[in-house]
Amino acid sequence: MRGMITREPPENARFIDTRPEPDYLAGHLPAAHRLDLSAPRFRLRTPEELASFEQGLAELNGALGLEPGTPVVCYDEGLTARLARTAFFLALAGNEVYLWTEGWRDQARELGKLEPTPTRPWARFRRELLLTADEALAHPKLFDVRSAEEYRGFVHPPCCPRGGRIPGARHAPLEHFFEPEGLLEHLEVRPGEEVGVYCHSGARSAVAFWVLRGLGVQARNYLGSMHEWSREEDLPLDVG
Repeated sequence: MRGMITREPPENARFIDTRPEPDYLAGHLPAAHRLDLSAPRFRLRTPEELASFEQGLAELNGALGLEPGTPVVCYDEGLTARLARTAFFLALAGNEVYLWTEGWRDQARELGKLEPTPTRPWARFRRELLLTADEALAHPKLFDVRSAEEYRGFVHPPCCPRGGRIPGARHAPLEHFFEPEGLLEHLEVRPGEEVGVYCHSGARSAVAFWVLRGLGVQARNYLGSMHEWSREEDLPLDVG
């Protein structure tokens, strides 16, 4: 997969600002559009649900005026979950996505809101980046990047009817991913190996996804994560 966390964006890129709207309006990169996909939730367990999701990705590309083959640079104040999840959606849609976390501030002088010029809907669904619930259940190397209390099932958000973790998942707190040196050795993962990651809503795990991809690991993100999992009565949970 092309795309990564970068300090120098590629030429001829389209820019996506994932910050809150007041920050965007106060100063953004030239021609940047604002997009925050940290909130949408999906159930993705059936072929019909996946097909509908793919169509939604195509419509997203069209609404943003993105064209196949044009690099897309998403930027924010650091490697935020908001940035990582938004970029993950755009990567799933088939874009070459880069995350720009620092070094852009001095260039963010344009004011006001810019509306994209829509193009035809299109998508090249990168299914290999996505982990579904049933795939997560069977995955041999799955990492839970939530806090220890969430992992053990002692706490969970009000939107989740159940707490706990996916059986067989190993705990890898998100803070470990902000210090990538020695991370693969700590996780006992090799470059080129496939791993799965999840959290509560696929946002924190999107941070882990991008870090692992940058280290050469074939990471897959369970987008639904525990928000979806805890609602599915046939999916088991381990607690304690």
